[in-house]
Amino acid sequence: STCVAESKYLYIRTVGDTLHLREDGGHPVGSGPYPWPIHFPGTENHRPFAPPDAREHWMTESSHRAHWFPDLINKLNCVRGRNYENWMQTEGFEEHYLFDDAKDCCEKWYPYHKSCPDYQQAVNPEAEDEPWHSRPSPMDNYYFPDFSRNNCGHGWDYPAWMGSSAYEKHYLFRKGNECCSKFFPTVGNCPYEDATQSDYQWTSYQQNKYNLDDMPIIYNHTYYPDLQSGTCVNGTDYPAWMASDTDFKRLYLFKKLDGCCKEWFTEYDLDGCMNNVIQGTYAVEPCPTNRPDCNHSSSITNITEHRLGMWYPNIDGHNCKNDGNAPSWMHADGYVEWYLFNTRQQCCAAFGFC
Repeated sequence: STCVAESKYLYIRTVGDTLHLREDGGHPVGSGPYPWPIHFPGTENHRPFAPPDAREHWMTESSHRAHWFPDLINKLNCVRGRNYENWMQTEGFEEHYLFDDAKDCCEKWYPYHKSCPDYQQAVNPEAEDEPWHSRPSPMDNYYFPDFSRNNCGHGWDYPAWMGSSAYEKHYLFRKGNECCSKFFPTVGNCPYEDATQSDYQWTSYQQNKYNLDDMPIIYNHTYYPDLQSGTCVNGTDYPAWMASDTDFKRLYLFKKLDGCCKEWFTEYDLDGCMNNVIQGTYAVEPCPTNRPDCNHSSSITNITEHRLGMWYPNIDGHNCKNDGNAPSWMHADGYVEWYLFNTRQQCCAAFGFC
């Protein structure tokens, strides 16, 4: 057949970065057609995704042999594998970091560690490169701190930055207890998931989305507690002292409503907080976090005009108004944050009116 005849033609083969012309007409005569493509796994010309002569790639046959080595940041134990840092095999370091016997590694690095060695493989350095390496499962599942849940998750849907620039040793773990003990030692149900992820890394974030559908907008909101109202406010019109230092910001300002409500109103009325959020005002209209080309525009261009439209307490009438007739002393510095409000709910809650 034409296919059989063509299989005996000259072929180009790849070795490392060099192209070579096969002169033996594919396979020897009588051995059958050469598999297509010519780099088919199991053939003499099979080439993995990572070039076999790439000295700077970790976990390639010619670059890294399997050794016992100290996992200095993540496991704090001796482990075995090819996925050690490249510098460990360079001159002057190899004899101190790479070992053929686990006992030698333990005696050198962890002589008082009763559980040395650890027989589970270490986290891959530069985990973001895993898809480029020839492996049956191109990416490993790791335990990682999910700060949005204050717990450890599991899978390969961790933030990309956790798998690069040496962050993987600090944020990715093979065992759940290693992640939990480091980041959430007081959480009882940690990790919150153990199932192995086998689908695409983004599916846990966007379910049932058609390929042609627009991705949802993720708004960059800010929430802060209003203790008198018993709920949280969506806006940046919080008192200046809430953002006066780093500790106050962590305590009072939140990017998600549930975080604000759980922190401040769990024992008071968590459901009431979640269901009665107050829509405040943004000094600058927030852009969606996934829309970098958004035009940040100020929502308050005239501060005097803005204050005239704010709610204020009508002391004599025991109610709140926004008719622009607030007493002039309420507009003075030092009084504004106590007497002028962006919403009626905040004014009423502060003075017990309405």
